Amino acid sequence: MADRELIAAQRHARAQLLELRDGPGPRRARIALVLAALAALSGIVAALVSGRGPSDEDFERAAATRVNTLLTNSPDQPDRARRILAGATGEFHDEFAQSADAYTRFVRSRGTVADGRVQGTGLTARDGNQAEVLVLATVDLPASAQAPAASTDFRLRVVVADEDGEFKLAKVQYLP
Repeated sequence: MADRELIAAQRHARAQLLELRDGPGPRRARIALVLAALAALSGIVAALVSGRGPSDEDFERAAATRVNTLLTNSPDQPDRARRILAGATGEFHDEFAQSADAYTRFVRSRGTVADGRVQGTGLTARDGNQAEVLVLATVDLPASAQAPAASTDFRLRVVVADEDGEFKLAKVQYLP
C-alpha cells in the first residue's frame, strides 16, 4: 500500500508540475500579449487622431474668409492686393500676381467701393491638404452719379490649400 500511495503521490506531483509549467504560464503570456496589443492599438489610434488634418468646416471657413478679402475693396486700402497675394498660392497666386498692380490702379482710378459677403459655402471634394469649396457670395455697389446702387449674387469654385497650417486660395473659378 505504501508503494501505491507513493506512486499516486508521484503522479499527483507530476500533474501539478505539468500544470505549473504548462497551465498558468501560457495564460499569463496570452494576457500579456493582449495587453501589449491593446497598448499598440491605443497608440495607433492616438497617432491617427492627433495627426488628423483640418476638418471640412476648417476648409469652408477658410474659403469664406479668403473670398471675403477678394470681395470688399476700397481705394482707401492700398495694401489690398498685397493681402490677397499673402492669402494665395499656386495657380491663383501666379495669376493674381501678374495683375495685382493693375487691380490696385483700377480700384484707385474708379474710386470703386464694394461691400461683399459670403452667403454660404459647401465642400465638394478633398484631396490631401486641399479642398474644393463652392461659395455663394453677394457684392453690393453703392449708388454713384453714373449708376444706381446694385447688388449682385454669384458663385465661385475655389480650391483652398493648407500650407503649414495656413489656409490659402490655390484656385478661383467664377461659375455662371
